Amino acid sequence: VATYNPLVLVLALVSAAGASGVVYLLKVARGQDSRELKREFGLLFLAVGVFALGGFIQLLWTDWAGFPADQFTELFGVTSGLFAFIMIVAGLNFLLGLDLRALAWPAALMGLFLLQGARAVLDFDLTRNPFMTFLLWLSAGLASLGLLPYAYLQAQRKLFAYLGAAVLALMTLAAFVTGINAFYGHIARIVGGS
Repeated sequence: VATYNPLVLVLALVSAAGASGVVYLLKVARGQDSRELKREFGLLFLAVGVFALGGFIQLLWTDWAGFPADQFTELFGVTSGLFAFIMIVAGLNFLLGLDLRALAWPAALMGLFLLQGARAVLDFDLTRNPFMTFLLWLSAGLASLGLLPYAYLQAQRKLFAYLGAAVLALMTLAAFVTGINAFYGHIARIVGGS
C-alpha cells in the first residue's frame, strides 16, 4: 500500500505536544496548576496520542518510504508507538486526576529506549541530519526520564518543571526542524521523481 510519509505527521505531533508541555510546565512552575488546567491539557494530550497512534500504524503496516527502510521503520516506528502510548496514558492521567507517579515509571522506561535511539542515530548516521535527530531523541529521552523526579520530589517540583520545560523546548525545536525539513524534502523527492 503506497501512502504519504507518516513521519511528518508524527514529528508535527511531537512538536505540538512538546510546545504544549512547555506551556503546561511553565504554568506549574509559576504556581498556576489546577484541576481545570490538567483537564485542558489532558484532552489535548489524549487527542495527540490518538493521532500519533494512526501514524504508528501506518509506519508498521504500509510501504511508507517506497523503498526498503527497515532501519527507519525500527527507529521511528518503535518511538512513534511509544510516543502514542505515553500521550494517551498522560491524557487519561490528567483527565481522570490520577497520581502522576503511575505515569512516571513507564515514561522513564520508554525514555531509555529513546536514549538508545539517539545512540543509534549517531552510530549508524541515520537520517539526513543525524545531529538534529540525535537531539530530538536525546531530549525526548531526558524528558521521559525527568518525569520520575518531577513526580516524586514534590519539594523540588518547581525546579523540575523549569528544567522539564527547557528540555521539552529543545525537543520541540528539534522535532519541528526535522519535521519541516522532511515535509519539504519528501515533496521535492516526489515532484523530482527520485
